[in-house]
Amino acid sequence: MPKILSSKIVKRVALFLVINIVLYIIACFVLIYWPIPTKKNIENYDYSSLKNKSVQSFFEEKTNIKTRDNYEIFSRVFQSKNTDVIILIHGSGAEGRYLRTLGKSLADLNIATVLIPDLRGHGENQGARGDIDFIGQLENDIEDLIEFSKKQLGAQRVILAGHSSGGGLVLRYIANAQNLKVDKAIMLSPYLGHECPTVKPNSGNWVTVAIKRWVGISMINRIGITKFDALPVLFFNRPEAYNDKLQLASYSYRMAVNFAPKNYKEDIPKINIPALVLVGGKDESFYPEQFKVVFAPAQNYVKTEILENANHLDIVKKEETVKQIIKWINN
Repeated sequence: MPKILSSKIVKRVALFLVINIVLYIIACFVLIYWPIPTKKNIENYDYSSLKNKSVQSFFEEKTNIKTRDNYEIFSRVFQSKNTDVIILIHGSGAEGRYLRTLGKSLADLNIATVLIPDLRGHGENQGARGDIDFIGQLENDIEDLIEFSKKQLGAQRVILAGHSSGGGLVLRYIANAQNLKVDKAIMLSPYLGHECPTVKPNSGNWVTVAIKRWVGISMINRIGITKFDALPVLFFNRPEAYNDKLQLASYSYRMAVNFAPKNYKEDIPKINIPALVLVGGKDESFYPEQFKVVFAPAQNYVKTEILENANHLDIVKKEETVKQIIKWINN
């Protein structure tokens, strides 16, 4: 092939690639800066279990746990005589207060000492709210909480537990063999990702999602540009009556991605420790009957139960939840 012809082909291919890269980046910017959907004020959840959460009296130990990057995670500790420690993680947009009833019940019955952290970017913690530094940082924080449980709380066994998105984070964590291992896992009404058949549309309108921005940021991440990851993509439809200074209004892209399983279809078959999944029969966010189906690939490790009279929020305060956890731990 003549050199002149070869040179023309190379230039045309190069021009074609440049044009397509430019169009790709333009498409990303259009999606990223597309108008954000209007946040809704929807009261389709039973929020009664959250009433007076800020004035309840609890005898709890409050502490700040220093992480590997010197960030301090505000946490509550309910001590027991048991050498097991349960690390109990809250759901999306919230913080640890609403889990105190469950934590205190398990500790008072000497089932375990219970550690309830406000995750980075949430609740009583300092710094940016609704955001983290990079995707994967929450797993690092969990590892640091596990180390604290072993060194400061004397944990012989560590049980990682979570509610809603906290349950999804538990799945994300235990599915990654590179993470520091825990002995058992508990997932209460876990969020398993928007593509999972357990999830109702928009999680039952718990959130408003800026879908176009989410897609645009994920597209531009594929070519190594992460500077837009701090932009908010998920907005909580919490009624104003239940808002206070500790609740979050939104999540950044990197927080929203990190606070969920990577891929439930890939994560669930990787479960290789005993795990308990509890979901309310009246859950407003999820289809309860789908959980046994979804967790079937890990049925040798996972026990799944539906609590008929529980909804999405009050499952953490039901006596039946405590009974199921005790029965499972003692088996």
